[in-house]
Amino acid sequence: TYKIARSFTANIGDGSATSIAVTHDLGTKDVIVQLYDATTYETIYADVDRTSTNEVTIAGNSFPSNNIRVIVSKVI
Repeated sequence: TYKIARSFTANIGDGSATSIAVTHDLGTKDVIVQLYDATTYETIYADVDRTSTNEVTIAGNSFPSNNIRVIVSKVI
């Protein structure tokens, strides 16, 4: 049985970038993107552009190094 990916998670941030491309490989622009601080677990709000069916670009103030958790969920 093959499982089809329905979500993607990763830690992002380098301490200075204000725009980060995230490749999720879910094959659709119909995705929901959520961000949270990996230390405090507080929700982070940012601008999200669905740049392709396999990538989103997240923009905002600088993101702390590897401390922002991004969740990309495919809408089915």
